[in-house]
Amino acid sequence: MSGDLVNHAWRTSTPARSEGGGDASAAERQPTSGDPGRALRHLATTGDRTAAHLWLATQPDLLTADPDETDDPVAQIWRTALRHHLAGEPHLATALLATAPIGATGPHAVQTYCHAAVQHLLDDDIERAGADVEEAARAAHACGVPTAHQAYARVVVLFAAATGDAAATLGRAEATDGLRRADANLFRLMVHLNLAGHLLRAGDAVEALRQAEAAVRLTEVAGDSGFEPYALTLAAAAKCQLGRLEEALADGAAGLRLRELAGVTADEAFSLAALGMVHRRRREPRQARQALEGALSALATSAPRPAYPAWVLAELARIRAADDLAAAQDLADRAVTMARELDRPYALLARGWVALLRGDTTAAHFDAAEARTGATVGRRRATLVEALQLTVLAADDPRASAGLLDDAAALCRELGDAAEEATVRLIAARLQGRQARRGAEGAEQKLRRCGVRLDPGVADGLTAITLRVPAVVIHTLGDFRVFRAGAVVPYGEWQSKKARDLLKILVAHRGRAVPRARLMELLWPDESPSRTANRLSVLLSTLRRVLSTSGRGAVLADRGSVAVDLDVIDVDVETFLTAAEEAQAALRAGHPDTARALVRADELYGGDFLADDPYEDWAQPLREEAQVAHTSVLRALAQHTADTDQKLVYLMRLVHRDPYDEDAHLELVQVLRSAGRHGEAQRRYRTYVERMRELGIAPAGGPTTGVDTGQHADSAAAPGARVARWRTPDAQPPWTAEVDAGHRPTGVPAQRTSRRLIEHPA
Repeated sequence: MSGDLVNHAWRTSTPARSEGGGDASAAERQPTSGDPGRALRHLATTGDRTAAHLWLATQPDLLTADPDETDDPVAQIWRTALRHHLAGEPHLATALLATAPIGATGPHAVQTYCHAAVQHLLDDDIERAGADVEEAARAAHACGVPTAHQAYARVVVLFAAATGDAAATLGRAEATDGLRRADANLFRLMVHLNLAGHLLRAGDAVEALRQAEAAVRLTEVAGDSGFEPYALTLAAAAKCQLGRLEEALADGAAGLRLRELAGVTADEAFSLAALGMVHRRRREPRQARQALEGALSALATSAPRPAYPAWVLAELARIRAADDLAAAQDLADRAVTMARELDRPYALLARGWVALLRGDTTAAHFDAAEARTGATVGRRRATLVEALQLTVLAADDPRASAGLLDDAAALCRELGDAAEEATVRLIAARLQGRQARRGAEGAEQKLRRCGVRLDPGVADGLTAITLRVPAVVIHTLGDFRVFRAGAVVPYGEWQSKKARDLLKILVAHRGRAVPRARLMELLWPDESPSRTANRLSVLLSTLRRVLSTSGRGAVLADRGSVAVDLDVIDVDVETFLTAAEEAQAALRAGHPDTARALVRADELYGGDFLADDPYEDWAQPLREEAQVAHTSVLRALAQHTADTDQKLVYLMRLVHRDPYDEDAHLELVQVLRSAGRHGEAQRRYRTYVERMRELGIAPAGGPTTGVDTGQHADSAAAPGARVARWRTPDAQPPWTAEVDAGHRPTGVPAQRTSRRLIEHPA
């Protein structure tokens, strides 16, 4: 998937920048001494991969030697091309090298062909680079000059690495002949980077990661720190393709920090775009958009490129689908128009996902078919995985085409991408409906463990599958957001904050009818109902439009009252309360899936109900009900989990939830004591004592005999007395049908019979 796009790493590097941050002038890039070799080597230490390749392919003795009359035309070509590169004009260098005659001989001809091969190689023009290497081979063998043959040998190895021929990179030991130790390390570093880039394009993320990490280690040993950000970015891209998204994010962010600290500007756009790609796979639209727009800005201020980075536009299109489908469509169209043949399948894929979210299944189907063909021919397995997903979801009957998802899952296993395999499994389960509920829950948990958010919005298969359910999703736990057809409702569509408040009030009443007079009192407490009746009607019209779907209306209103239909819309607090109730029922029945049910209920609790409205009285009952249900879930998890560290996490969350929960305090102290963490147990006990004193309650005895509780004359124990009183909890019980009375959950709502009319396809 993401790894298929790393061919853009072969763009010619951005111009070097001065210490002040602006583009370096030609004088800064090429010292006034007129020594192009020194200028080239200087650039090669700043992270400029093109300069590094050119330096390694250079015959040093030709930099200052005067060519004879027959060699002068060819010598002028590569020397002028070198000056163009040093001046930050790589496009002019490439154009000039293209005028080199075919069949020229002599060391200057070898130098010209080597430089042309490097320029074409880093412009990702492999075919022309291969032809240049063949010309360099002919000229090198014909001239018999040792330095010419050494330069050619190094170009051959660099070219072999860039095309994935690892055997050729190992079989030419003479390639390092004539190089100083520092240059030999630089040469090995370029080989690792070239191999990593090719392997990512080929979809071999495991080996690509090995090569990238070898490059990182070599930068630390050799001191070529200017290339460390690029090496870390390659490692991040490889880990992204392997579904190791947390690690990918860490490597990508570390690469950017190193780039900023060292003032390295080469490949800045690639680093930003790769980081945006990681955020996109994690389904974090805000962070991804920031990185990708930064990548576009970096490309816009750099020298012209032979090919437009369509993959950045494609990634950005998929992100913009979260808030502006029209803008996403425009970006995707531009990506397809500007993409070269290698990049076209991925650009088509982005356009197809956006089309599907817009409801244009015909366009999505055609883009999926072309992307699938292109990915198959180009052996882009990661792109093929998503093309198969899009093919299924764009079909008239997705269930009839669901067999393709098995092929996609098999490809994911070949790639080693656990996160994408879980995505495929989740889509397949959702298509099967309720009978595959357990499979869907397992895939969701795996995605969460991989660092993937499940909120709809980003243009991908997870969002597209929600379109099969024409319903509105309302997030009230934590931040308040409304999703319609898989995309968040733009703030401007509400027209006023009162419309959002009206929906919040109706949701807080859990589908019960609210009298119009009560709504007007809550929305406009200081105004007469005669003045606000028309305003309420306007708000209802806005709300109906915002919540409109292809099915039943979500707003039920008559002359006297208003309600929301919870069978039409999905509200996360209702989903959580149902999950919490099911988990507690499983606990009472001793069901073997109790642990998983409790964990799922805990994961569904995204925060307090309408946390942005903490002082609204109408929100308080449901907020407290959800808090009590979540506390019961945490208490059950803490009571029954066998893992000490996890038990401590649940107990600490309980204490944070209610600082005066005596049972949680005491159990936390006891678990810490059993784990041998006596210092922390004592600190936690003192905290417990302070909380109990605030309530005027005598604390229970300390966790160990003789613990100084910090209490004196007003303590429950006499001054100087040893604390011996301690209630030892029972041994950890297995999952049983009975719950200790001290931990019996309260406040969980009674079973609510759902009459949902809109479900995932059965």
